[in-house]
Amino acid sequence: MEAVDVYLMYCALKAHFGKSDYDFVKYGGKSSATKKSFWKRNDRYFFVRISRKYKDENIIKDYLISNFIKNVKGWLGDFNDENYIEWKKKIQSITHIFEEEITPLLEDFEKGKYLIALESKNHPKLLKEYLGKRVSIETMIILDDLAKFSDDWNKELSDDVIWPEVKKMMNNYKKFLTYDKNKCNIVLKKLIKE
Repeated sequence: MEAVDVYLMYCALKAHFGKSDYDFVKYGGKSSATKKSFWKRNDRYFFVRISRKYKDENIIKDYLISNFIKNVKGWLGDFNDENYIEWKKKIQSITHIFEEEITPLLEDFEKGKYLIALESKNHPKLLKEYLGKRVSIETMIILDDLAKFSDDWNKELSDDVIWPEVKKMMNNYKKFLTYDKNKCNIVLKKLIKE
């Protein structure tokens, strides 16, 4: 991949994760950014470095996605290899991480502290755990895929300031997140039965 192509992919992903309603997957990564605008940027070297280091389009996309998850605004000064390496490790062991993060939360299940239940417009336990960085965005997405809680949360937390931003990140990221839904479902059922 050429540096200018990395730039165009970056712009499309920035629009996808940013404030707009742009969908990277739906539009095939095409955006209004032009090759001409690339030459006007002072930070072109970043895109050159990434294109030389990673070369493969899918790896570059993963690199950019992993950094957008850490920094939604897409400031290139915060993009780094550590974010990508950390993300790659997480994705490789996503079922295990899901189980690790969800196990302590389900231990309280018997005591009536429901994980996704809403109580008088207060944040549910799962959202509090995510905000406290004890649960990852990946676990939130997987649980929503399995338990379908976000529609209820959207209704009940419509006036909330925090939930819409978290929901937007979940919606944007889930288009790129791949995991074994069957394995995660088995893990969840096993933990609930214990």
